[in-house]
Amino acid sequence: MQIKTILAPILLARVAVAQGLPIRVASFNIRYDAGSRESGEKPWWDLLCGISKDRCRQPHVIDAIKSIGTSAPTGAVTVIGLQEVLDNQLNDIQDGLGSGWAHVGVARDDGKKSGEYNPIFYRTDALKLLHEETKWLSPTPDTVSSGWGAGSKRIVTIAVFEHTASGKKFIHANTHLDNVSSQARSEGIKVAVSKIQAVQTTYGPLGVSLTGDFNSDPNGDGYKALTGTGFMEELYNMATPEQRIGPNQLTYTTFDTTKQGSRIDFVWLGPKDAKKYSVQRYEIQNNLVNGMLISDHRPVVGDVTLLS
Repeated sequence: MQIKTILAPILLARVAVAQGLPIRVASFNIRYDAGSRESGEKPWWDLLCGISKDRCRQPHVIDAIKSIGTSAPTGAVTVIGLQEVLDNQLNDIQDGLGSGWAHVGVARDDGKKSGEYNPIFYRTDALKLLHEETKWLSPTPDTVSSGWGAGSKRIVTIAVFEHTASGKKFIHANTHLDNVSSQARSEGIKVAVSKIQAVQTTYGPLGVSLTGDFNSDPNGDGYKALTGTGFMEELYNMATPEQRIGPNQLTYTTFDTTKQGSRIDFVWLGPKDAKKYSVQRYEIQNNLVNGMLISDHRPVVGDVTLLS
């Protein structure tokens, strides 16, 4: 009986390897904690939030992130790339998610805590972190910097994970392209790809997922620059019409419910030629809770299987 007990986890892990590893991968621009808010934008947090959580965005954003994890398919691991996260928001989210979650990434303005993060959150009970790095989307990516007329410093956060039960490994990266300069978007995503490929050289060949706000729709510069590399494929295009779920496919909504919005937030999978993933679901989740927009972006969520 003891032998059976010891062997059971090993056998289950081997089955997981044979069948592939289910992964829930998500991208969510939570909107930074703005000192000067837009029309229709609720504060991230203030003293009145203790009276009613519907006065503030913070509790609803944390609930949305929690829900992405708890609603994942049975046996799936979860990685979530967030954008526009300031240090106080990062701490709030980590505290709200609890000790079962961890995150990687540094802030873009000083490589420490100043400015926005592109953090990657993951469940520590299912995934082991093997490697993490943050690079700047500039001609000098190893140092805090910007380039090509970018309005802000921009970064890509890259992590290598190992599934603790099966030993399967994969790379996840998360970025936020510039909102000012077309060249910064086009050249910046090329830098991100080159840095992901460098990690592949050390740890790969592995499956790769990339999340991010591209500030560029599918006809725009950043999107076309990534497809032009031939390295990754957008999850939306890999999914069948029946697998695409959501109120609509527009991910950027602003804080004005009368505006149509645009599709600028994406999940990508690769390497494209390696066919590392199968797709089960692509979903745009609602950002409207009790009549309040919890962010000016909707979460993009994908359920995929890492095949090898």
